[in-house]
Amino acid sequence: MNKQLSTKFMFKAFGLAVGMLSMGLTGCSSLLDVENPNNVVQSDLEDAASVNAMVNGALAMAAAAVGNVAVSTSNLSDELEHTGSQNWAAELNVGSITNPEGRSDALFNDLSAARWMSDEAIAIAEEFSTALTTPTDLARAYLISGIVYLTIADNFEDFTFSNRTEVGPPIGESNMHTVYDIALERLTAAEAEATARSASGMATAARALQARAHWAKELWGKLNPAGSAPSNPLVNNGQANSIAARVIQDLGATADWSHDFEFGASTQSNPQGSWINSRQEFAFSPLYVQLDPAGRNVEEVTYLDPVDGTVDPAIDAIITGFIEDFLYPSLPVVSSRELHLILAEAALAGGNTADAVMHINHVRAIKGSSAYDPEAAGAPSVLEMLQHERLVNLFFMPTRRIADQYRFDIDAPSWAPGSDATRNGQMFIIGQDENVSNCYILGSC
Repeated sequence: MNKQLSTKFMFKAFGLAVGMLSMGLTGCSSLLDVENPNNVVQSDLEDAASVNAMVNGALAMAAAAVGNVAVSTSNLSDELEHTGSQNWAAELNVGSITNPEGRSDALFNDLSAARWMSDEAIAIAEEFSTALTTPTDLARAYLISGIVYLTIADNFEDFTFSNRTEVGPPIGESNMHTVYDIALERLTAAEAEATARSASGMATAARALQARAHWAKELWGKLNPAGSAPSNPLVNNGQANSIAARVIQDLGATADWSHDFEFGASTQSNPQGSWINSRQEFAFSPLYVQLDPAGRNVEEVTYLDPVDGTVDPAIDAIITGFIEDFLYPSLPVVSSRELHLILAEAALAGGNTADAVMHINHVRAIKGSSAYDPEAAGAPSVLEMLQHERLVNLFFMPTRRIADQYRFDIDAPSWAPGSDATRNGQMFIIGQDENVSNCYILGSC
């Protein structure tokens, strides 16, 4: 058994780092002072001058991986419909997730490479932490790694963590909640390092993502093992609540803030923009928009706000902005709106309707809608408003909608009866490339 096979994507990540270094540091003769400048090995990267390019490489790989997760989970949920020729997209559209040769394969490989690359960036940044050319690079590496681990925990039933030729065994479905703990370790380190470097914006992002990770870990316990919607779907986690409240206090109650992956012509495109706007493999669901006669392009957003009776401004802005940005829409990974909704949900779960309504109305003020009064004639319930505001304000963010569909038992119209998704909780599995190359899975170690 050649153990290198199971870690080929680690070497792919290493190769990308080398390429970025060659492009970004050609003026640094010490780095490329080798007999063949195209033959850069690991030891050539272990230099303080290489850290910034390593962190940028990790950022690029993480952004691409999370973007691919986002378009996949939106296709699985009721946000998108498959309109193209990709077999994996057709599978997800009908609720089929457990084909190891389907979308799980590509997502597993993308996230494995991004995970390894971000961990490698941390190791090198830590080694040269006192000589960094960009002082915030270690904090950035921790933050990127935290986002990648959080994405893995949210989206996979099981995972392996290998390092070059050191093959890692599957950690086991029942242990996937521990991946949230790794994410929290990285995000806590990011906050501490960013604070020490006076990078207040990065520290805020790390704190907000900690709240999101604590919340998501609590939700994981409600959805696993998959099989049915939880009898108590509301999340009320004390650590998530306290951190979210601190961030909201620091930002201001009606601040419209988010931490995003940014894309551009000089860097890379967002996979969401490529798959939807350019290739038109997907279209926004008719639940939310009016499509043209060809069923591909949005003519108008139609999803209504239940209080004002007009098109909801949050989902309208998200869809319209996404289309306008074409290949380069930004990809939010956490926002002040989400933190308010975490606090609203916790208050509702604890029987504090007044605080739940307060946080919902903060979100409504941010998006420019009228205040919600649960006592008004014909008003939706507080739970219905919470679900609505989560849908429209977190629309198109990775995994948010499918998680809500699972816990609130909302089937997508496209799901086939008895499909994986109807089990409420099923997520992606270890992909085929890993299944045929990891000796622990094969039983040949």
